[in-house]
Amino acid sequence: VQQGALSMEDMAGTLYDSLHSKILTLPDNVLVYPAHGAGSACGKHMSKETFDTLGHQKEVNYALKAENKEAFVKEVTSGILPPPQYFAKNAAMNKNGYESVDQVYEKGLKPLDAHEFEAQANHTGALLLDTRDPQVFAAGFIPSSINIGLNGQFAPWVGALITDLKQPLLLICEPGKEQEAITRLARVGYDSTIGYINGGIDTWKSTGKDMETISSVSAADFEDIYQQDQSINVIDVRKPGEYATEHLDFSMPRALDYINDWTPEIGKDQTYYIHCAGGYRSMIAASILKARGVAEVIDIAGGYGALKNSSLARV
Repeated sequence: VQQGALSMEDMAGTLYDSLHSKILTLPDNVLVYPAHGAGSACGKHMSKETFDTLGHQKEVNYALKAENKEAFVKEVTSGILPPPQYFAKNAAMNKNGYESVDQVYEKGLKPLDAHEFEAQANHTGALLLDTRDPQVFAAGFIPSSINIGLNGQFAPWVGALITDLKQPLLLICEPGKEQEAITRLARVGYDSTIGYINGGIDTWKSTGKDMETISSVSAADFEDIYQQDQSINVIDVRKPGEYATEHLDFSMPRALDYINDWTPEIGKDQTYYIHCAGGYRSMIAASILKARGVAEVIDIAGGYGALKNSSLARV
């Protein structure tokens, strides 16, 4: 099949035919192993389970509840975002070759003191990637660093947001997590880590160098703030499908996936309250906005999960 010869809907239709002519005719006790796991950009509503029976999937799988082929195609294709930009680049790397993991480690596992770290950043134009947990990051971080936590969908978000696979990277990690970060970066094609700050953020802090923070408010406090000033800016960085399901009546939909597109629209001298579903993605977005010069970004702790328990208008 030539590139572009089949649409997403065409392929979904072929999937429907395959399911109904081959897979669903098998006994219910047949074991099913997924090709992708929860959080993968290759689909939606993916389970975190690593296997299941066909019979149980018939009961719980949303796509198998479609009454006919047309309904199935509509269900599985609605809300699907374009593939992350790194997918095609990784395919090219697999075809053309790449550095060995030993070379990647040799280049990346370089401990730097605070002065060396700063000098490398200034000399190379490296992106400062902080892999600590969101709330730990918010309490104090190196100016211009961005947060994508290892304890989350780390590699997919790196791939979605850092558009240049050859971008030099300098890491701020919890001590002992540096090799894990470099490994997970390399798995999605980011082989250009050039060092890390030895001892983590405490090393930077001990020198007295500048640090920044990101403020956070509880959903209850945010409700009070909004009642006092209903002109405040609220950004919802969840995916379009999540936003369409339910959202605050007054929030702006700005999916994290597209932050490189919508950042130029943001007034840098304004204050923005930001949330996702639980806090992981909103801190990524907040850190990027701070690094790009937005004066004040405030994270709503607990995200939409907490906001749903307030009396704020939702639609």
